[in-house]
Amino acid sequence: MPSDDDVDATADLRGPRGAEATSPFATAGGAGDAPAAIGRFTVTGALGRGGMGVVLAARDPALDRAVAIKVLRPDLWSGEGTEGRARFAREAQAMARLNHPNVVTVYEVGEAGGQPFIAMEYVDGQTLRGWQGAARRTWRELLPVYLAAGRGLAAAHAAGLIHRDFKPENVLLGADMRPR
Repeated sequence: MPSDDDVDATADLRGPRGAEATSPFATAGGAGDAPAAIGRFTVTGALGRGGMGVVLAARDPALDRAVAIKVLRPDLWSGEGTEGRARFAREAQAMARLNHPNVVTVYEVGEAGGQPFIAMEYVDGQTLRGWQGAARRTWRELLPVYLAAGRGLAAAHAAGLIHRDFKPENVLLGADMRPR
């Protein structure tokens, strides 16, 4: 289950309302390009965009695995964005305390070029909304998936993490049919 601001199928890497990014992650190719690397992670593309930042697909060369990296929007971490940075840090700490099959696993929290990031489990699959809309589903198919997603949400709440935007578009359903 991604956090409240993770996934939007209309992702790009520009700032709020299409403004150009001022992030150190903006590359010479323009503000809409993904950076080549964040820390040790090699960025391979954009996955989604939310209220607090963007989620990038990346590769961890040290462990040879795919990861998702959430980076905070520049206006929330630079200058007077200390409140956004603090909220991001609290989110990362709460997610890292979780060990639940229906919550994405946090691998690393750090900063690159002064910008905070969270490296987490990459879920190969689709959103719960996408899966539900791809075919006519019976309640017997839907119920166990929604119950599992709810168990992940309950675990997040128990760890002090409030999702704020729990909906089928923000639940990832892996190829293994396990919601996160």
